Amino acid sequence: MNVLYWTAMLFLFLAELAAIAATAFWGFTLAAGWPVRILVGLAAPTVMILLWGRFAAANNADALTGLPRVLFEIAWWGAGIVAFVAAGLLPGAIGVAVARVTGLGAQRSRTHAARR
Repeated sequence: MNVLYWTAMLFLFLAELAAIAATAFWGFTLAAGWPVRILVGLAAPTVMILLWGRFAAANNADALTGLPRVLFEIAWWGAGIVAFVAAGLLPGAIGVAVARVTGLGAQRSRTHAARR
C-alpha cells in the first residue's frame, strides 16, 4: 500500500509540474508578437504557482478545504489541461488528467485507511 501510494504521489507531483509547464509552453507558442508571448509565457506559470501556494499547498494553514478546495482544484487542473490542448499537446492533457485521477484515488484510500 505504501509503495503504491508514494508512486501515485510521485506521478501527481510530476503532473503538477507538467500542468505548470504546459501553461508556459502555451504562452510561449501563442500566435502573437514576441513581447506578448514572453509576457504570457512567464506570467501564466507564475500565476499557477502563486494560486497553488496560496490556496492548496499542503503546508499552508489557510489552504482551502471542502467544496471550495474541490472547485479550486477543478479550475487549477482544468487550466493546465486546457493549456496542453491549446498548445496542441493532447497526450499531455490526457496524461495530466489520468495522473490527477490516480492521485485522487491514492489520497482517498490513504485517508480512508487512516480512519480505521
